[in-house]
Amino acid sequence: MVIRYQLNANDFLQYQLYTASKSERIKKKRTRNKIIIPLIYAAFVLFDLYKEDTQGAIIFSAIGVLWFLLYPYWERRHYTKHYESFIKENYQNRFYKDIVIEFDHDFLLSKDISGGEVKMATSEIEEINEISSVILIKLKLGNSLILPKDKIQNLDDVIPFLKELANGLNVKYNIENDWKWK
Repeated sequence: MVIRYQLNANDFLQYQLYTASKSERIKKKRTRNKIIIPLIYAAFVLFDLYKEDTQGAIIFSAIGVLWFLLYPYWERRHYTKHYESFIKENYQNRFYKDIVIEFDHDFLLSKDISGGEVKMATSEIEEINEISSVILIKLKLGNSLILPKDKIQNLDDVIPFLKELANGLNVKYNIENDWKWK
């Protein structure tokens, strides 16, 4: 099976955000950042209550609650902007270039317009992740092939083939069509 498509900045962004959302290190960091500041404000609240300064305690309580409620929105935007600038800096030469991938049960052959060609055994596939906009074929090397669903003409043939391939290789085929960057 052969597919031809082009990638844009949004395809790379979806890949980066999905990968970040699955990273244990980033999950822990995001949770820690959300909780530590409100805990510091809670300490100020307790200190102000100890000093019988209820006005200060109310102010610090309000700031802590606002941080806890609003920080996730700011953080989401921050990560998105960070990855957008990273993609623009590092991947802009790969936008809108023809990519051809030939799938076989034993190998994947990827060709780009510049004449570059990579042939790898399907045994290098670690897992396949399908979200609403892209299919990500994660390789054992740590990188992934990005297959944008809206740019693949024979998607109805590709998905069953990839599921069959994943089953034959005994790797996970994760379907998360409701995934969103949170």
